[in-house]
Amino acid sequence: MNIKHLTGTPRTALTGCAMGVLLAGSIGLTACSTPVPQASTSGSETAASTVAKKVTLILGTSSDDFYKAIECGAKLQSKEAGADLTVQGAGQFDPALQVPIVDAVVASKPDAIVIAPTDDTALFAPLKAGVDAGSKLVLVDTTLKDPSLAAGHIGSDYVLYGKQGAEQIAKLTGGKGSVLGIFSPPGVSTNDQGREGFSKELANHPDIKVLPFEYSSGEAGKSAAIVNAALAAHPDLVGIFTFNGGDSQGVVTALREANAGSRVNFVSGDGQPFQVEQLKAGLVKSLVIQQARTMGKLSIEYSLNALAGKEVPAETALPTIVANLDNLETPEVADNLYRPC
Repeated sequence: MNIKHLTGTPRTALTGCAMGVLLAGSIGLTACSTPVPQASTSGSETAASTVAKKVTLILGTSSDDFYKAIECGAKLQSKEAGADLTVQGAGQFDPALQVPIVDAVVASKPDAIVIAPTDDTALFAPLKAGVDAGSKLVLVDTTLKDPSLAAGHIGSDYVLYGKQGAEQIAKLTGGKGSVLGIFSPPGVSTNDQGREGFSKELANHPDIKVLPFEYSSGEAGKSAAIVNAALAAHPDLVGIFTFNGGDSQGVVTALREANAGSRVNFVSGDGQPFQVEQLKAGLVKSLVIQQARTMGKLSIEYSLNALAGKEVPAETALPTIVANLDNLETPEVADNLYRPC
């Protein structure tokens, strides 16, 4: 498995344990952990060092199985490492909902904050307040436009993610016709990079017409309306790619109602349980999945390492995996489908 450290000289170096996690490729196959600091022989130091480190994980949204898989990885690593983990998240992926959660978490003064920011700019000031108050910061999945606040960021290779989606679309359509991409609005770092990879790959297919991007933030009702409008305006529509798994239900519904599922090839990001069922039913042709549980596991490991004064990578990008009916049962795919604990 390829592992990319993207942003120049790391603020810290990858630990042997972290490398073991990455090379395993699946949280279920990994046994290494980050130990909490050992007790000192002096009385006051002993009391301080044996107290479990308090880590708060703030999800992009609490309602998405991708984030539940990240939560699962974080819980497993926290239990193994002896950390005191609290998990929070708004019901929707919305910075207006996430900022008050961050403010409350900062006020509680945890030792470390792990967060998937819902906007790369709006969350900077609230998170800076937490760092200024003494909390270590680790970013998971999404990041900030200025990530210098954080000890490190763990996510996917999102350019590869978009590229793989485009490759599947080009293969399924024979490289001809109109293609639609549905993403979150600009300012969500993962989707910004995904659009880059998607666009660059489809530029290699001159007979594919890439329609203007549409934005839904994973809301099924909105994605259904987008697809209905695209079908009406573009009779030559042959392919749809959604970066966010939450859009998948809306796309499938719209294609079914228009009786267009046989001529429009649908590829989606993510590997939520309902998407796997859609794949098995032929409603979606391919999925591009992330190593979500590994992200969660690493986010806790990096947090505890930062608190212990150890080095962590500034940027860790896990490769995404294309899933289809032919490889769905292979360990590489099956071990990374999104499941809560």
